[in-house]
Amino acid sequence: MNRVLASLDGVRRHALRPVGRYVAPVSLALLASGWLVLFALLLTWGPGDYPGRDVTLYLTLMIGAGVAVLARAATSHTDRFAWLSLGLAMIVSSIGDAVYSAITSGSDAEPFPSLADAFYLAYYPLIIAGVVAFVRRRARDVPSVVWWDGSILAVAVGALVGAVFLAPLTGTLTGGPLTVIVGAAYPLGDTAVLLIAALGITLVGVRRARALVWMGAAMGVSAIADLGYWNLVASDSYLEGTVLDALWPLSNILLAVGAWLSPSSTGDQMPGTRGLMIVPGASLIAATATLAFGNARNIPLLTVVLAVAALLGVLHRLNTTVRHTVLMMDARKDATTDELTGLANRRGFTVAAEGALRDLDAGMCAALLHADLDGFKDVNDSLGHDAGDRVLRHVTQRLVAERAPAGTLVGRLGGDEFAVLIPGADADEAVKYARRLCTSLARPIDVDGTRVTMHASIGLAIAPIDGDQLSTLLRRADIAMYRAKADRGGVASFDPAVDLAGEDHLQRVAELRQGILAGELVLHYQPKIALADGGVEGVEALVRWARPASGLVYPGDFLPLAVRAGLMGMVTRAVLEIAADQASAWRRSGLELPIAINLPSTALLDEGLPAKAAQFLATHDLPGSAIQVEITEEALLRGRQRARSVLEGLRALGIRTAIDDYGTGYSSLIYLHELVVDEVKIDRSFIEPLLLSDRSSYIVKSTIDLAHALGLTVTAEGVEHADVAQALKDLGCDTAQGYYWSRPCPAAELEAWLAVHRSASQDEMLDSALGLRASPVAD
Repeated sequence: MNRVLASLDGVRRHALRPVGRYVAPVSLALLASGWLVLFALLLTWGPGDYPGRDVTLYLTLMIGAGVAVLARAATSHTDRFAWLSLGLAMIVSSIGDAVYSAITSGSDAEPFPSLADAFYLAYYPLIIAGVVAFVRRRARDVPSVVWWDGSILAVAVGALVGAVFLAPLTGTLTGGPLTVIVGAAYPLGDTAVLLIAALGITLVGVRRARALVWMGAAMGVSAIADLGYWNLVASDSYLEGTVLDALWPLSNILLAVGAWLSPSSTGDQMPGTRGLMIVPGASLIAATATLAFGNARNIPLLTVVLAVAALLGVLHRLNTTVRHTVLMMDARKDATTDELTGLANRRGFTVAAEGALRDLDAGMCAALLHADLDGFKDVNDSLGHDAGDRVLRHVTQRLVAERAPAGTLVGRLGGDEFAVLIPGADADEAVKYARRLCTSLARPIDVDGTRVTMHASIGLAIAPIDGDQLSTLLRRADIAMYRAKADRGGVASFDPAVDLAGEDHLQRVAELRQGILAGELVLHYQPKIALADGGVEGVEALVRWARPASGLVYPGDFLPLAVRAGLMGMVTRAVLEIAADQASAWRRSGLELPIAINLPSTALLDEGLPAKAAQFLATHDLPGSAIQVEITEEALLRGRQRARSVLEGLRALGIRTAIDDYGTGYSSLIYLHELVVDEVKIDRSFIEPLLLSDRSSYIVKSTIDLAHALGLTVTAEGVEHADVAQALKDLGCDTAQGYYWSRPCPAAELEAWLAVHRSASQDEMLDSALGLRASPVAD
């Protein structure tokens, strides 16, 4: 088979294209016309010895249909094996017809079984292989149990068909067991192919299995022909040359039509197996009906054997299903049970508690307790984790033993955290129960001769007062628990007046963390303008949070939250990734525009930052000059020697460094003298009053002169007016940025702004830099 497939692969595609476009429709039309001629001749001439009709025309139609399907295999790229198997099956069957004609030619007796039957029966494994391949190509990951169920159903229905239609043959098939087996093989084979086609249609769906519908129709016609033939043989009334003989070529032609008129392109899909749930039951009914029919009539022994085999298969399937169900129940129990304590774990508690909350009667309360053991970490650290595990088991026993109303649920959320849900309990009852728990848990626990005393902090939330969803109650009980821990009071109930601010903080932290992971951080870019000629020196990247619930959130509204929650590392990594991707995209388009990124003060304490930066640049195929970093004076105060080492490492990579917001912190000349920086950015608080205060002008002038004396460039921030830009140019400032030229904007808008800005003449650009003409996209 593989050699045949390989030879088909060698056929040039362009040579086969006309087959599908022109030759196939003509061939199918000729086959259909030939069959109509055969059918008309069978009707008009009737039985008799007409070799031209019964041999020549008959075999031409049979072989022609097989060749058409083989041609489809040659042109198909997705179902080649399926069509090849089907085509070979049809050719083999045609050979059987030729052999049959040769054997019976000039002979009154028709030997059975004969050599022709070997070819006829070889038809079935080939046709089944083709149909199965066609189905498997379209239904991805079909469970093996589906094929098992289909096989059992095929045996059961085959037995029933054999019992009904082969029973009349028991007196005529007298050639021994081989005769009965061969005789039974035909209806069994037809039944198997029909059921596999039906199984495929169920798995794939009619819309994506039109070829399977044609296959099923072809097999149905073949089955009718076979069953009609054998029943005529049983009554000794079969005559060659009747309309029945037209059914076998019709079956082959239907297969050829299905091969060429059904779309071949398929995409794998998950099988739909819900409809297959009835298969075991159908097998049981068919097998039982066969045996019941056998009690009333004499049926071949083979059909009884097949029916019993089908029943055994169904019993095996039932046994397997029961075992799998038990295993699934055990696995589900393991998945919802804490191994150490035997309590419900977080998943199990959540499922049970949500169900209990849904079942609460109207007007009924429920109390949720969130308990945390104080000082449990010290037990683990001093006595070991085995001792900690024993403590947790003792705590579990006391939680379970403490008197509680019926229906109370207890679970271990993880570590030393436990949850208790008491349906029907109001706030007073919950507080009393929580205090009893605290008293019980405070009793000393003996661990290998060491008396360990555990105290618990318990937070309470009441449904529906504090929320009707378990997630809300857990969050609010957790907040109350931390207040109980901070107040050392043991028990605290959720208080909206006190705790809602904390809940909002926790909620926003969770949203921010999720937003960072979901890619909700975006960068807006503000150009840095060279005051000498108006050219664009680079851009500063400014982060925004595209929060789905509230739109664009500016850094001042979420970066302090990120700092307090320890999320600045995540924010910085996300910003670097976005900026590097944008820098790479710009460089590929021919735009070499350095992007400046603000680093948090903690970044300069990481002596591994230069190595990480080198790997980062290599990953994005960027030179060091593509990225600049901006740091605050606060960062320089936190570790001058370490900051110097980090900055030197960044400079070695070609990364320029700027001191941001210069003048607002603890400015010191020694920082500029010792640290390896390239640029000073004067804060907008000195730029805005530049023309209004001589003092501000002197400070800006002295800063520019000092920076230049140290070999540094100077950038002014917050320039909003033309006269300020002119004054900065007169003072010798190198670059500036601000709303006068452009607000921070997304990359696409910046590119549009650059196109307008750079299309101006050199004089116009200079005028823009001097404030004589603002860019039309500035606002």
